[in-house]
Amino acid sequence: MDFLEDFNKELGKVGIEVGALQPPLYWFSTGNHVLNKIISGSFLRGIPQGRIMCYAGPSQSGKSFLAGNAAREAQQQGAHIIVIDSENALDDNFMSALGVDIDNNYTYVPVDTLAQCKKVVSSFVTKYKKEYAGDPEAPKILFVIDSLDMMMTDTEEDHFNQGVTKGDQGQRNKQQKAMLREFVQAIKRLNISMIVTSQVYKSQDTFSQELWVVSEAIKYSLSQVVLLTKWKLKDKTTRQVQGIRMTCEGYKTRFTKPYQSVTIQVPYDTGMDRFNGLLDVAIELGIVTQRGSWYYFGAEKFRRDDFSSSELAPDVLVKCEANREQYLAAKVNRSDLDLGGGQSSKAKRQAKFAATVENDSA
Repeated sequence: MDFLEDFNKELGKVGIEVGALQPPLYWFSTGNHVLNKIISGSFLRGIPQGRIMCYAGPSQSGKSFLAGNAAREAQQQGAHIIVIDSENALDDNFMSALGVDIDNNYTYVPVDTLAQCKKVVSSFVTKYKKEYAGDPEAPKILFVIDSLDMMMTDTEEDHFNQGVTKGDQGQRNKQQKAMLREFVQAIKRLNISMIVTSQVYKSQDTFSQELWVVSEAIKYSLSQVVLLTKWKLKDKTTRQVQGIRMTCEGYKTRFTKPYQSVTIQVPYDTGMDRFNGLLDVAIELGIVTQRGSWYYFGAEKFRRDDFSSSELAPDVLVKCEANREQYLAAKVNRSDLDLGGGQSSKAKRQAKFAATVENDSA
């Protein structure tokens, strides 16, 4: 077709680029190798340039914690962090405790409404484009928005100021969906990545295979969604709570097969370990074998508690990365929850799951 060259030029004049969108130029780690794998397909990369990912889960499931860990990792890779906080969760003490340098390459912006959030992002992106248009070496930026659900619509703000208790007639979901759609378009060709956090709700649909309901705005717009569920981490002897266990499921991803999962242990005294969960994956992939309380990597013998701090962990990681195309069988609703039953017992399984979550959160 001889007219294609003129066709491309004509589109270029009105700002439309012809050609496939390039793959991400770089990736930020989530702070945990297995969590990286279930959302990107690689143990060594997690959050892509030019895309938006979401940590979704019920209250207190660790969404802000994981977002803060990702901010630290991105900052260590040279990114400037812009935190948009609507629920006063990512304060300076919290972020500093996670290892984020709040004095350098860091901007904190508190917001109350979706309109304010949109203004912050659009204002920054407009100025960023003007200064770095077409520059592949433009500074790396990571937005962390925590959380989408705490932001009010303008209507809700007006009702509050008037002392009126009313709903917003569905405007929240519409405005949130429109805002995220605009963010996707705004950053897709820039050295800007974005993490958002969102609340989920218990499914009331007896015939649904999903226990949690994820917002349509989240499912519609974003490249990666991690669904979180939190459990207690107890000492095997004393049964005292020493931290949390987070089951992280790759609910949606455009870079690998979805519904892979990992359970990460987060002790209160040490925080998240980047190698946590890797040993279970290595066993699943046949890279490490277990005999009783001992584990074997080739001729090397070790115990579970010594794995993360041992010199073997990086070598196991290399082997796992070489086998990264293998699917990590989802453990959600299986070994971790052990709900049992089939399609016909969905309602019973949901009730048992809800009771477990409530008891675990007590």
